[in-house]
Amino acid sequence: MSPLRSAAVETAPFHAGQALVRGLCAVAGLALLCNIGALAVPLFNMEVFNRVLATHNLETLVALAAGLAIGVLSWGAFDWLRTLALQALGARLVRQVAAPLLRAVAAGAGGPTAGPDALRDLEGLRGFVASPACLAPFDMAWVPVLLAVLLVLHWGYALLGVLCCVVLGILNVLGDAMLRGQTRAAATANALATAAAAAAVRAAEPVLAMNMLPDLARRWAAEERDAAAGGARALLRARAVLSATRALRLGMTGAMVALGLVLVLGGSASPGSMIAGNMILSRLLLPFEALAGTYRQWIEAAAAWRRVRVALAATVPVRATEPMPCPHGRLVVERLVQILPGADRPVLRGVSFTVEPGEILGIIGPSGAGKSTLLRLIAGMAEPTGGGAYLDGHSTFLWERADFARHVGYVPQALALADATVAENIAGLERPDRAEVLRLARLVGLHEAILHLPHGYATRVAGFALSAGQRQRLALARALYRRPRLLLLDEPSAFLDDAGETMLVALLRDCRARGTGAVVVTHRPRIIAPADKLLVLKDGLVDRFGNREAVLQALQGPAVRLVRGSRGVAPDPTPRGARLRHDGVCPLDPHQGQAPGPHLLNSVVKGVTDPSCRSYVPGAGRDPGSALALLSESA
Repeated sequence: MSPLRSAAVETAPFHAGQALVRGLCAVAGLALLCNIGALAVPLFNMEVFNRVLATHNLETLVALAAGLAIGVLSWGAFDWLRTLALQALGARLVRQVAAPLLRAVAAGAGGPTAGPDALRDLEGLRGFVASPACLAPFDMAWVPVLLAVLLVLHWGYALLGVLCCVVLGILNVLGDAMLRGQTRAAATANALATAAAAAAVRAAEPVLAMNMLPDLARRWAAEERDAAAGGARALLRARAVLSATRALRLGMTGAMVALGLVLVLGGSASPGSMIAGNMILSRLLLPFEALAGTYRQWIEAAAAWRRVRVALAATVPVRATEPMPCPHGRLVVERLVQILPGADRPVLRGVSFTVEPGEILGIIGPSGAGKSTLLRLIAGMAEPTGGGAYLDGHSTFLWERADFARHVGYVPQALALADATVAENIAGLERPDRAEVLRLARLVGLHEAILHLPHGYATRVAGFALSAGQRQRLALARALYRRPRLLLLDEPSAFLDDAGETMLVALLRDCRARGTGAVVVTHRPRIIAPADKLLVLKDGLVDRFGNREAVLQALQGPAVRLVRGSRGVAPDPTPRGARLRHDGVCPLDPHQGQAPGPHLLNSVVKGVTDPSCRSYVPGAGRDPGSALALLSESA
C-alpha cells in the first residue's frame, strides 16, 4: 500500500466511531430514564390492588394516579428525546464520513461502481442508527435492573425471569447462527443483480439497437430469482425465529400469572405483586423479541459498516493544502511508470518529455498504447508507480485539487457533465460569470445551440438530451473557463464534425498565441496540424518524440508502404470509377493514380479538409479517420 495517505480518510472511521460511542452513551442514559418511567405502570397496578382495594381509600388512588401521570409523561418525553438523539447520531455519522468516503472512492477504491454503493451503504447506516432496531441493546441492558425489581417482589418471580431470559437468549443465538451466512449471501446476490440492471440501463441504446434486451432480461431475471430465493429463505427463517420468540414470550407471561397465583394462594406474595410481576416480565422479554425481529437489519448494517471501512482504508494521496504558483505552465514528465492493480506488466514505461509554455504536443499511437493513462497521470488523477509529472516544478499528483483546477483544463474521453445548468457546467459548478460563459460558448461554437434549448443557458443538462458533439464542445468550454496555463485533451474531436474540428484547430492555435500549452491525444490527422511536437507512444514506450515535421518524416517511409498495401493487403478489385477513394489517393492530389509519395503523406498528415482524404486501406481493420494510428503502428 502506498505510504501516501490522507489523514482525514485514515482517521475518519476512528473519529466517527468515537463520536458514535459518545452519542450512544447519551442514548443509554436516556434509555435508563425511559425505562424508569415505564416502571410506573406496573407499580401503579400493584399499589392499587394492595392498597386501594383493601382500604377503599380514594385519596390514595388520586395520589397513585398523579404518580402514574408523572411517570408516563416522563417516559414519553425521554423516549422522544432518545429518538431525536438517534436521528442526530445518524446525521452526524453521515457528516463525518461522507466527505472522506467520497475522496476515497474518487481515488479508485472498490472500482467504478464503488461511489454509489458506498453512499448507499452510508445512507443505510444512517437509517439504521436512527431506527428503533438500534434501541434493542439499550433495552437489553435494562434486563438486570428488571430482574432485581422482580427479586424485590419475590425470589420466585426473579427465578422465572432468569429462566425466560436464558431460553430466549439461546433462541436468539441459534437464530443468528442460522441467518447470518444466508443473509449475507442474499445481500451479495441482490447487489449483483442490481449492478447488472444498472449496467443494462447505462447501455440502453446499444442494448435496444442490437436487440440484446431479451438476453439481458433473461440474465437479470435469473440473477434476481437467485437473489429473491436466497432472501426469501433468510426471511422465512427470521420470521420463524420471531414467531417462536413471540409464542414463548406469551407463554412465559402466562407462566408468571400461574406462579403468582400459587404464591398468592400460599400467602407468599400479594395479589398486586402478581399483576406487577407479569407486566415487568413482559417488559423484560420485549428486547429479546425486538432483537429477533431485527436480525436482518443488524447483519446488513454490520456488513455496510465493513464495506465503508474498507473503502475508507483505500490509499488516498496527501494533497497540498496551500495554493502553488504556476507562472509559466511548463510541463515536465520524467521517467513516468505506471502499473495498474492486478496487471503483470506496466502500462507506461519510463515516459519522459517536456512541454514548454505555449507549446502544443500531439500524442499519437495505437489503441492500448497508454495514451489516456498518460494524460490521467499528468492531470494528477492517479498516483504514478514511478517517476512523475511536474508543472512549473510542482508534482501534479500532490497538487491541491481546487488550486490545480485553476491552472489546468482537462477534457477526458468520458464526457461526464453534472446535473446542473448549462452555464453552471461551463463554469465548473462555480457561480457563473455570465460574460465569460457567453465568450466561451461562442468560442466553441455552442452559443446558437444553447439558445435553442428550452431555457437557454439555464437549461439543466440532465433534463435535456444534448448530442455527443454538443457535450464535447461543452466540456471544452468548461476546460477553458478558468483561463488555464495548460490544457489536457483526450480525444477532443471524437464526436466533432468538420466544423467542430475546424473550431478545435483554431482554438488550439489561439491557446498557443496566448501562451497556453496543450497536450492533445488524438487519432485525427487534422487535429495535430497546429502541434509543435509529436510523441508516438507504443506499448507504453516513447517510440518517437520531437518536432512535428521531424517525427512525420521519420514515419514517412513505413507509412507509404502501408498505404500502398505492401503488408499483405490485397488489392481492391472494385473498378476505379466505382470506388470511394479506397486506394488511399487524395482527390485533391495532382498525382492521382501514381505511386503514393511524400506529397500524399503530407496531404494526409496535415489534415486535408476533404472528407474523402481520410483514406481507408481494405483489410487494415482501422477507422477511415485513423491515418495517424496507421503511421504510429507502422513505426
